[in-house]
Amino acid sequence: MMLRSFAKFGLLLLAVATMPAHANPQLAYIEGARANMEVLRTERIRSEQFNYDHAVTIALPASYTVQPERTYPVLWVLDDPLMTRMAISTVDLLVGGNMMPEVIVIGVGSPSEEGLAGVGKRIVEFSPPGDGFAPSGLAAEEMAKVAPFPPYPHRADDFLAFLIDDLRPRLADRYRFSGEHILHGHSLGGMLGGYALFTRPDAFNKMILGSPAMANVDDAVFKAEEAFARGDSTTLPVSIYVGAGGAEGNEWFLSASNILSGTARFVDRLQLRGYDGLEIQSEFYTGEDHYSVAPRVLLDGLRHLYRKEAAEIGSSWPQRPE
Repeated sequence: MMLRSFAKFGLLLLAVATMPAHANPQLAYIEGARANMEVLRTERIRSEQFNYDHAVTIALPASYTVQPERTYPVLWVLDDPLMTRMAISTVDLLVGGNMMPEVIVIGVGSPSEEGLAGVGKRIVEFSPPGDGFAPSGLAAEEMAKVAPFPPYPHRADDFLAFLIDDLRPRLADRYRFSGEHILHGHSLGGMLGGYALFTRPDAFNKMILGSPAMANVDDAVFKAEEAFARGDSTTLPVSIYVGAGGAEGNEWFLSASNILSGTARFVDRLQLRGYDGLEIQSEFYTGEDHYSVAPRVLLDGLRHLYRKEAAEIGSSWPQRPE
């Protein structure tokens, strides 16, 4: 009896998938489209800026090969071995539910084979010019008790040059980019995103910043914002979603990194500046920590940033008959 019930349910889903095109215009009626993104083999790419390889993982939209004239936005994901698979699965679910348009996902970071030691290079690569690693004041004093960082190179400018000026045009020659670029960064990746916002303001149309360490490197992001505010232009045409976990304040080290207070100060600063073209949405997630909040920020960030496009696509479900 149970097997017959499952069979009937499967036939029902098949029937839904063959209903008129307005029921799910995004994937179900694109002939030959895959059910999910095509994840290509991770490449190692050597740039002019660094004398070692970065891993680059690319996932192409489900309709990519059967719509050769179509171009796609690009979601750039920092910390490839930690975040890219989460981003791909999140995009697959949201695209399947017509909650966002299809995008190309590109993860950039250290090769997974290098382990967490390789991931640690992000401290150098994501740090803006400035003093040390920690926030200023008491936070720096407390962090020095467990993580007394020696002087190290701060290479955020080099990493952004690699990402924007080197890697992006290389891949644009191979894949069909639409010209819209979204940056996703978590923790120190969020700090890099905040720094890029003020030093490379035309590089990304959208940003999703999770639990960003905005106060690290002695307030380097806030100093970059102050320099931008003193400049000739008050235009910042970027849509940003920022999120952090309320439970992050329960961890001593995250408090020493000013995760919650730095995130709130970043949001406050941008709201008060009122830059032309800037849109910022924030959320603090009760009960979520530095890790568990990451998929929620990405999911909600994509839904928020693509809410208008989702409304135009419409529901993926059959609608009540007229």
